[in-house]
Amino acid sequence: MSTLSSDQFISTLYCQAHQVPLANFRDWALDLLQQVLPFDGAIWATGHIETQEFHTQTTVDVSPQIFASLKETLAINPIFDALKQTPGRPIDMADVISDEKFYAHPLYTKCFKPYGIERILSSIHTNERSGIFTLLTLYRYDRDNGFSAEEKMLQQSLLFHLLCADTHRQMLALESTSGDSQGVSAIVDNKGIYHAVNNDYLDLIESYIENQQAAVAEFIAQGMQQFAVGELVFTLKPHGELFVLTVRLTHALDKLTQRESEIVQGICQGQTFKQIAKSLGLSPSTVSNHLYRIYNKLNINSRSELVALSQ
Repeated sequence: MSTLSSDQFISTLYCQAHQVPLANFRDWALDLLQQVLPFDGAIWATGHIETQEFHTQTTVDVSPQIFASLKETLAINPIFDALKQTPGRPIDMADVISDEKFYAHPLYTKCFKPYGIERILSSIHTNERSGIFTLLTLYRYDRDNGFSAEEKMLQQSLLFHLLCADTHRQMLALESTSGDSQGVSAIVDNKGIYHAVNNDYLDLIESYIENQQAAVAEFIAQGMQQFAVGELVFTLKPHGELFVLTVRLTHALDKLTQRESEIVQGICQGQTFKQIAKSLGLSPSTVSNHLYRIYNKLNINSRSELVALSQ
């Protein structure tokens, strides 16, 4: 018996998602979904079409070993071909293979029966731009309790909001992790493959770089924390085994050396030559000479122009 209406589910999902820690978000969201569309177990995983491997794996009331079983029986699982042909649309195993054949099939005996799974409703969603795909499957353990046509339509409708909320929650986490108000971010692995990304990032990247994945992988291999490609400046920060990759357009201030940047920072904070010199261990005349070169590099003539350029 459902305890939430579709509208209540959607409202709660969007209004409360930001309060849920990212590590717990998918468990929380699936628990919420279960109150609208009853199921006994579920899996939610993301991967990349290039690797055909899952980057993240979430299970609810089913053993995580189900993922290994799914991989081992992929070649004999007919639902995956149906899913790839109709991305975004929930597919019931019973609509792909008859019950008589399914329950006598090695797929059932090897992959699903050991976990008590009797009914399967699955969907794959693929972002063609990023290459990220999402698999979400709902399970029922009672063979006599199949998924109705209404429940399939409900899943398709609610999963749209579920995935939108998941993307939004990941982007919030990216913003807090990157700590950079300038630029847009993505999460990548050491091969430059996306694990989380939004359209703002893709819009910027695709305007300037044809094969940014190879470029990013090369710089990661070199251990670089910041690098430039054409008109873009990238910053890499470790994020567990992954990396937060922040990108922005080049700025006039990127021409400056580290010392010159330190002096600009002091100027923007309203410090005098003496104050800047003391904090950097320089003489006031050296600071003045640096500032002269800064003006020349940036083609400006005053402190006020420098402060305006830095904002």
